[in-house]
Amino acid sequence: MAAIRKASLDSHAAARGALEDSAACYAARSAGQAVAAAHVPTHSVGAAVYAIKAAAAHLGNIEAGLVEERGWQRQRLAEYAKQSRM
Repeated sequence: MAAIRKASLDSHAAARGALEDSAACYAARSAGQAVAAAHVPTHSVGAAVYAIKAAAAHLGNIEAGLVEERGWQRQRLAEYAKQSRM
């Protein structure tokens, strides 16, 4: 558990070192939340939200980023669900 906590905190430290509200900042926060989900599953929601923010920051348009990332996440979840039923 210590390794998970360190990885998560390191990701958030990287986010603090990135330009505020940048794609890199949000991507690092998403990674930190994703790692933390190994300990607290509800952190996966934060990972998804920060991934959407990263896409929006990268595209420079919150609406386009939201639609693009949400679509990507839905597609991957559908693929995973299909594979897990096999």
